[in-house]
Amino acid sequence: MRALLDLVRENGASVQANLVYAQKLLQRASKYFQILNPELGGEELVESVAAELARLTVLIAENRQRQ
Repeated sequence: MRALLDLVRENGASVQANLVYAQKLLQRASKYFQILNPELGGEELVESVAAELARLTVLIAENRQRQ
């Protein structure tokens, strides 16, 4: 999961071109991976995924406003 977050952060241009897909990927990971369960998972990792999802959500909203 950390590797996935690193890839999302390192590949800004690709992610920017596919924001909705990146968002859906992280949402699915949050839903199905026990490690991302707020009650069972690592707090730091859960917070990192939540922060990245929030960032992607803001970027998507900004892109929609520009269109």
